[in-house]
Amino acid sequence: MVEFMQAFNQSYPDQWEKFNKIAQKMQNMINYQFSTINTLYDALSIRGAKLPKEAFERLEFLGDSLLKAIQGIMLFDKSDEFGPGELTKFRSNLENNINLARLAGELPFNELSMLLGIGQLSSNQAADCFEALIGAIYLDNGRKFDPLIDIVRRITHFDKNIKQLKSSPWGAKDPKSFLHEWAAKPKQFGTDFDISFPAENRGKANAPEFFVRAVIKRKSTGKIELQGDEAGPASKVKDGEKEAAKKLLEKLQSEGKLDN
Repeated sequence: MVEFMQAFNQSYPDQWEKFNKIAQKMQNMINYQFSTINTLYDALSIRGAKLPKEAFERLEFLGDSLLKAIQGIMLFDKSDEFGPGELTKFRSNLENNINLARLAGELPFNELSMLLGIGQLSSNQAADCFEALIGAIYLDNGRKFDPLIDIVRRITHFDKNIKQLKSSPWGAKDPKSFLHEWAAKPKQFGTDFDISFPAENRGKANAPEFFVRAVIKRKSTGKIELQGDEAGPASKVKDGEKEAAKKLLEKLQSEGKLDN
């Protein structure tokens, strides 16, 4: 701890108390107290900070691997409810960077990034932070897997997310494909439609942040018939398109139009 404190104070004079408050806030929010605080400090040495980054990058790698395994295990435990194809698609929904960035956004990572002079985190950076935190919890907890599963289940809202996916009309289907199938129904637009996903990059060249919207137009007139709320930020256009399709489907569902 002393070495880390010295390195921190060299780069960020007079900010140690604020940094520690964020570290404690993080522990309170995930309902887990680190026995070795240096492990948490490593997870909070986020990329772009004026701090040693090697430990953070190792934790990020570890956390990414652990999350994939744990999501697979938790879905396997529900395998009597879903087919193999559905399990794979559900896992894809849970593991994408938009979802991980959203989870990171519930924790004080942006507060930390502002303190460290990084600014607002990109979706990729936020997802990396969440993965590093998972890796840190695993190491701090003596590399015990079962307790980590319980923690991940709680802080990723796994049961709530699965319930929402199950209850949605599109379920494990790709939202873009389901939206196309719905629009192609004779009661809707038949063959007289185009679906587009206009995307705008509001990030940097090396850290893109795509904001995407799903738009349905009449082929015959070019008139916009439907458009969903903006989705993003996403580090990849294809992830943004899926999220945008989902937002339009959710809008249609709330208006009772998906059953038509």
